[in-house]
Amino acid sequence: MRYIKQLIEKIHLLLLRLKNPSYISYYRAVMDYRAKKDPKQAIGGKWDEMGVHQLDFLKLHGLQPTHTLLDIGCGSLRGGLHFIEYLNTGNYTGMEISSELLRVGKTFLKDKNLEKKLPNLLLTTDLKFNEFEKKFDYLNAQSVLSHMPVEDITEMFKNLHKIMHERSIFIATYKEVKEGKDGYHSSVSELNFHYPLEQLQSIAKEYGFDAEKIQDEKIQRTQSILKIRKVR
Repeated sequence: MRYIKQLIEKIHLLLLRLKNPSYISYYRAVMDYRAKKDPKQAIGGKWDEMGVHQLDFLKLHGLQPTHTLLDIGCGSLRGGLHFIEYLNTGNYTGMEISSELLRVGKTFLKDKNLEKKLPNLLLTTDLKFNEFEKKFDYLNAQSVLSHMPVEDITEMFKNLHKIMHERSIFIATYKEVKEGKDGYHSSVSELNFHYPLEQLQSIAKEYGFDAEKIQDEKIQRTQSILKIRKVR
């Protein structure tokens, strides 16, 4: 039975891929589809555990209620709900490409009575960050780079200067290529991308950023973590 369900899922992904020739439109369609099935599982599950931990981890790296935060790929607000509650009113901004995830996230926000904290939730189509007229103190991208082809990651780094100042801290997770393999590798469904640390650091350096690999001492993660800062 499990095998049949997995086969049906793969067939459905293939059909979505045929209907959506560009990767970003394909990924958006997949996330909309998964969000309708289970909005908590769609963004990786571990809803309560990882939601709280995202906040704790950024607090460990200096996040204060007075700081502004941009949550890239905020999904259905697994971490966002905790960030919004912790930060001062108006200091949280979330951006997401899936309209369905964002819709569900807004219902969770209402259920938690957090609308009064005035979070800014944006539906986006790219990583050029032209929607913003300010720079953020902190940025968060939980399980986002792991679903981005190298072209999109390059676009992101190319435009980060628009939203990061000299003291900004950007925490991002990624899937790391196993030792002994060269270049980045995608899964069969092209939803998961694995990168060598050196490749991401090279892209970051090209656009004036330092990308340092850091550890998480509190929880076992399936992805590696980057701490990204502006150097020029």
